[in-house]
Amino acid sequence: MQRLAQAGATVIIKIDHERFAEQGDPWTLVISGPVLGDDGFVRAEEVTLSECLKVGLTRLQNQGDQWRWVSEFIPE
Repeated sequence: MQRLAQAGATVIIKIDHERFAEQGDPWTLVISGPVLGDDGFVRAEEVTLSECLKVGLTRLQNQGDQWRWVSEFIPE
């Protein structure tokens, strides 16, 4: 997360008690900031924190070559 901040991104990770109680996707990851260009943000909503990080960081990695380094942090 520190490397993302150093790269100019803001990261928010949240768990929602209402969606958790309803058996939904309680985890949310949002990565935003001007360094993400015109799209402006990456968002993922998943059942587990690990899956949320995997989906969100993969989406960020696909935003361009400057984000290829996040692959080393994507959970398996």
